Amino acid sequence: MIKPRYIAIAAITLDGKIARNKSHMSDWTSKEDKIFMRALLDKCDAIIVGNNTYKTAIGPLSKRNCIVISRSADSGQRTVNLVYCKPNKTELSKLLKPKSYKLIAILGGAQTYSFCLKNNLLDELYLTVEPVVFGQGISLFADDNHLNKKFKLISEKKLNKRGSLLLHYIKI
Repeated sequence: MIKPRYIAIAAITLDGKIARNKSHMSDWTSKEDKIFMRALLDKCDAIIVGNNTYKTAIGPLSKRNCIVISRSADSGQRTVNLVYCKPNKTELSKLLKPKSYKLIAILGGAQTYSFCLKNNLLDELYLTVEPVVFGQGISLFADDNHLNKKFKLISEKKLNKRGSLLLHYIKI
């Protein structure tokens, strides 16, 4: 069996924030970022997402195969294309293995990005930097002393005249 590729997709502000708070929508990102994200998600077999992120984007995400990581949800709770699991690599692997997915997107939030990075479930990162500053909020990765990972920039693209940048990294 071939190991799936795990691709994180995120948008950050100039000061490195993905949201102002846990219920903040991603309505601050550019239309070009949203177009890119939807196109990439269309190529993915499944999405790993945190519970708060899923709740803020339930409409579009409910149409896709989603694995929602949540400490509070009943593990294994399912619908046709939705399953909840507790943040545990063994449990997540059990859910993913029989599906033979080739490409899995990671949509956050910070705890989910950190969990995936820490457990070698993050191979690539598409990062849109939007020319916005929040001053305070949620960072891309949660505070964790075990996240000493290195990445290499493999492409960059200016998305619009305002200066939104799409950066593509691979983990090295």
